[in-house]
Amino acid sequence: MKLFNRLAIFVAALLLPQVGIANQTVQLYTVDYPPYSLIDDKGAISGIDVEVTQAAFAAVGINADIQTAPWKRILKSIRHGRMAGTVTCSKRAGRDKFILFSDVLSEANQSAVMRLDRSDDDIVNFEDLREVSVSVVDGWGIQKELQQAGIAHSVVPDVDSGIRSLIYRNVDVFYNAGLVTNYRARKLGLQDEIKIKRLKGMHSTQYHLCLSKAYPKAEVLLEKFNEGLRLIKNNGQYQAIYDRYL
Repeated sequence: MKLFNRLAIFVAALLLPQVGIANQTVQLYTVDYPPYSLIDDKGAISGIDVEVTQAAFAAVGINADIQTAPWKRILKSIRHGRMAGTVTCSKRAGRDKFILFSDVLSEANQSAVMRLDRSDDDIVNFEDLREVSVSVVDGWGIQKELQQAGIAHSVVPDVDSGIRSLIYRNVDVFYNAGLVTNYRARKLGLQDEIKIKRLKGMHSTQYHLCLSKAYPKAEVLLEKFNEGLRLIKNNGQYQAIYDRYL
């Protein structure tokens, strides 16, 4: 299987210079991370970063086909060049060894999400999370923040489970992006049972289109994407996409 994958990449590398980048289709992958990427019950994929990515590529004559796969599989496949890349991807230690990062797609503020009836006087800074029970989505970049700081935490499989862990389990804080959590809480009808508090001193997380360094013509593809992103920001299409979701 490894030999087959390497052969496929080699053949693609030979073909791409002949046909060029324009008018081609690049297949990207994402996970459910609303409102940046949304996957409904029928498998349809939408969301802010999904639409921005497709619009930016379309502006330079490239079709972006976006599919879904588990996050750990996406990162592993990108590392080995089996996938072109992913959207809504943050810069984390070590990723630059196998990933090319685009200009900024979007930003998120990591926050402490709590039950509405819980006092938040004891949670002001990131370090305060050491003294409470915390849950976080397993395998996501923000879990690395807790791991690197040595903050004990439990893991949940997705955002919805994180919200429910506050309400139905003995968890004090769900550590996650505020906008993402608020969006899902509204969909669950639980927005009136939680509150979201931004922690002092925390910088926003910037998201990018991430392309595999091992994928054929990745550098050229990245340049074209950044060009398209500038175009849709200048013509108002970027803001129009945001306005539909927010």
